[in-house]
Amino acid sequence: MLVRFPGGLVSFIALALAVSGCKCGPESGSSGETGAVSSASSSSSSADQNVASPGATTSPSASAAKGSASAEPDKDPIPLAERQKIAGQIAFISERHVNPEIYLIRPTGEERRLTETPVGEYLAAASPDGTTLLVVISEETPQNVHVEQLALVPLDGTVVKRIGPAGSRTRNPSWSPDGQWILFESDHQSFSDIYRIARDGSGLRRLTDNDEGNFDPALSPDGKQVAFVSSRDGDPEVYRIQADGSAPQRLTAFHREDRSPRWSPDGKKLAFISDREGRERIYTMAANGTHLKPLTEGCAPPAPEAAAPKEQAAPKEQAAPKEPKEPREPNGPKENGLGTDGLSEQGPVWSPDGKRIAYLVQGLGLKPRIWVADLATEQCTPLTSDTHGAEAPAWSPDGRYLVFASTRTGDPELYLMRADGTGQTRLTHAEGPDWLPRWIPAPKTPLP
Repeated sequence: MLVRFPGGLVSFIALALAVSGCKCGPESGSSGETGAVSSASSSSSSADQNVASPGATTSPSASAAKGSASAEPDKDPIPLAERQKIAGQIAFISERHVNPEIYLIRPTGEERRLTETPVGEYLAAASPDGTTLLVVISEETPQNVHVEQLALVPLDGTVVKRIGPAGSRTRNPSWSPDGQWILFESDHQSFSDIYRIARDGSGLRRLTDNDEGNFDPALSPDGKQVAFVSSRDGDPEVYRIQADGSAPQRLTAFHREDRSPRWSPDGKKLAFISDREGRERIYTMAANGTHLKPLTEGCAPPAPEAAAPKEQAAPKEQAAPKEPKEPREPNGPKENGLGTDGLSEQGPVWSPDGKRIAYLVQGLGLKPRIWVADLATEQCTPLTSDTHGAEAPAWSPDGRYLVFASTRTGDPELYLMRADGTGQTRLTHAEGPDWLPRWIPAPKTPLP
């Protein structure tokens, strides 16, 4: 069914680029965040909202007729018979109808429009049971105030519900493993702090409270710990706390910027981004902060056209400066994040089995491309070229496929490929950008 949100207008792309911390996306590259409400809309922010008429499913051929039908077919695409066996479906953002809307698409190419809104939506994640999408609503009030707020969008289209506080920043939301509560960051009471709230909107709890700011929360797979970034000791560093906000522990200590922690599926490791070598690079470490190493240490140079000098060992950690600094948000303004070798690494995404990490490599003057690092063999493999760019890779639940966005035909469109990079198959064909894919596991109870 097709669901409608009430409310104002969007400044969607900017906020979608901010929430996930990835430097990808239709304009400059990242994933997003979103917004709050006016006095009129905030009064209904916790209320359930009505559903519109059902949305039609679009066949791949009908969708292609709207878009660039003249585009060359993919070379050696994944056969339809193989795609029919891939479980689950993919949620994504489409701007084919003015405002960014949420669509669903199956690996075979059948689409369904899920929302019809006058506001912007940042797609965060599907609930563990595969029935509900967690999004962030972004809008402008009648007084031209930008606001962001969490919302739940059931895949059956029945009811859309806004939950939690509205502020100018509501970012990085994620589900608890049992799907009963949500972790997120918000500035509704402070510069930026981390909160949790029950799925029904009750029990809002503040987990951090300091003036310097707390960002990028990531919940451990068992739901017991939160990794996050804080500027409380000067530069942005990675910390962890218990899920109730207790026992804060600093995990990194360097005078540059560390950000965007991501848990391994077994909860034993963290991947994060750091510019401690003068360029943005992905590191891994144990969940207690030990065994720090660059993800791509020992890998071949990222690209012949922009080969990096031989990698140096990661510098030893140093104590953070004691003198206080102005609070600042991680992933703030930088020259380009590329460093002297002209390369940066972004957007680490663990495979479901925890054995591989997909990530982006961008060279100076080149577009981002998707690489995969095998943690056991320490081999790094490019899956896409830098000719047209690729971004926002997302693993299928079984780890055998990746969906991603690419501008190889103009606007960003969704593509599917096997985990080794073969069979790159275009999924969307409509005019207007399609981007920010999120794989949804097959629900236990089939949806209409």
